[in-house]
Amino acid sequence: MLVRPFSPHDVALAAHLSDLEGWGVTADKYESLVHFDPHGCFVGEVDGEPVGMVLAISYGKLGWISTLVVKRPYRGCGYGSTLLATAVAYLLDHGARTVGLDAPPDVADLYVHAGFTPLFDILYFRGLPALGAGAGNASILAFRARDLHAVTMFDWACFGANRERVLRALLRLSPVALLAQDEAGVAGYLLARRSHDHWTIGPWVCTRLADALLAQALAAIGPEPVRLGVPATNESALHLVRTRGLEQYYREVRMYQGDPEGVGHPETIYAVAASEKG
Repeated sequence: MLVRPFSPHDVALAAHLSDLEGWGVTADKYESLVHFDPHGCFVGEVDGEPVGMVLAISYGKLGWISTLVVKRPYRGCGYGSTLLATAVAYLLDHGARTVGLDAPPDVADLYVHAGFTPLFDILYFRGLPALGAGAGNASILAFRARDLHAVTMFDWACFGANRERVLRALLRLSPVALLAQDEAGVAGYLLARRSHDHWTIGPWVCTRLADALLAQALAAIGPEPVRLGVPATNESALHLVRTRGLEQYYREVRMYQGDPEGVGHPETIYAVAASEKG
């Protein structure tokens, strides 16, 4: 297999591969994803035919595998492993000491064989949440562009890497953007954006005031369905979403290889940004 850099016209290929898998990821979304790190994206070809792709994002000391897919007729030939190795090598060359990804359970063994270790599950919830009380807390403010540096530093300490590029892009896409701040400084933040027939909540990262952030976000969203992915190790987050009546419908496995110090503090992650962004 020939592995070559991803080019702009490959966005259509990415959307086609997504359609084959039933993922429903549009070309526009892939274009935005590739924009985060265009040099970390690769296409695999066999006899001139594109048969797979891998997309990666370098966050410096932490690298992230966003997407890995190979057309079904070409699976079992080692092409996925080759694409994965290419992306990991790129991330290591760009300073990564730790590489992470979220894997569907049925393919987690592929990543175990490539040296990744499962750490915890990401549990995905959905539903029409009970709004309840708690909105209007004076410590919950609008998250504006001028707050980006402070939030990035806070997120870096929690997530384990500098996600400023991703946070900046998500902030522009998120009609609901909230910041929790008290006398000790930034205590958390939450972003929520429309996705077809529901709202996607995430990232939602907190050391304090998590309940107040969620209450304010749900009040802003109103009586509409929401979805979010919660680390299974964060009992506080699980309690909050279950109390609101949301139900689990899917799970993925968060996996890492390399320096375990690069995994950050999962207990502060209440909802992930997305499986392709960490």
